[in-house]
Amino acid sequence: MPSIKSCLAAFALAALAISPLAQATPVQANDLVRRSSQPSFYTNEALVERSTESRKESSARVKRAKLAAAKKAKRAMAAQDESQALLKRHIDEMHAREGVTKRDLERRAIFARALKRYRCGTDRVCAKAVTSASDLPSNGRAVCNPISHLCAVGCAEGFTLQNGACIANVPTCGGQVCGSTPNGSFICPSSTNQCTLICDRASGYMATADNTCISIRSSPDNCGAVGNVCPGSYNGVGSSSCRNGVCRLNCPNGTTLRRTLDGSSLYCYGA
Repeated sequence: MPSIKSCLAAFALAALAISPLAQATPVQANDLVRRSSQPSFYTNEALVERSTESRKESSARVKRAKLAAAKKAKRAMAAQDESQALLKRHIDEMHAREGVTKRDLERRAIFARALKRYRCGTDRVCAKAVTSASDLPSNGRAVCNPISHLCAVGCAEGFTLQNGACIANVPTCGGQVCGSTPNGSFICPSSTNQCTLICDRASGYMATADNTCISIRSSPDNCGAVGNVCPGSYNGVGSSSCRNGVCRLNCPNGTTLRRTLDGSSLYCYGA
């Protein structure tokens, strides 16, 4: 007689033989998940690379933006060169009226370079370095630079130092009201009889279309040239900035500055 255990085993085998086989569900391609060596919540790499546009489209977009910025900067530089030519004629006319000779200008340039060797805390220290009125341009004075703490040639109130000369800001020209703006002066050239803004180009200031002087060394909207806007972060993390005329990206603490695979954009990794 077979045992009860043997009967149960035989019954189980028979049940399996007559039961329908389970149909295997095929794996769809969309169900596959690419595995990464790091969990997604440790990095924003996936967010950076997952873009709605292809690399080719992104590269073309960046190239078009750079070409447009270059054309705009070229037009701005042409306008600045024209204004500088007007400034030179204006200064030459001013020197001719005042009887300033070429030797006077050479002596002033030598004094201006020597003045920068003096360390200072107040303008009074720099004033002692002046030995003759001819050392300075008309309406000029020796001042202490509050940043470098070195003496330099400056101008009296209401005048702006331009190419070694102190230029007075004209209030009107040809029936126009010129106004005033920081880091620059309006002149009234006899050739145009129109208000012309001249910015302190030696300090990195350039004139804009709305008659203001902006710094192309530190302005992220005019970095290196008027109208050259620094691009933002590719993934939106970080802030754009301009240092000495070069666009930068400031990343928050705990993140690292990186460049996208196609090399066209910067972003902050690790947010």
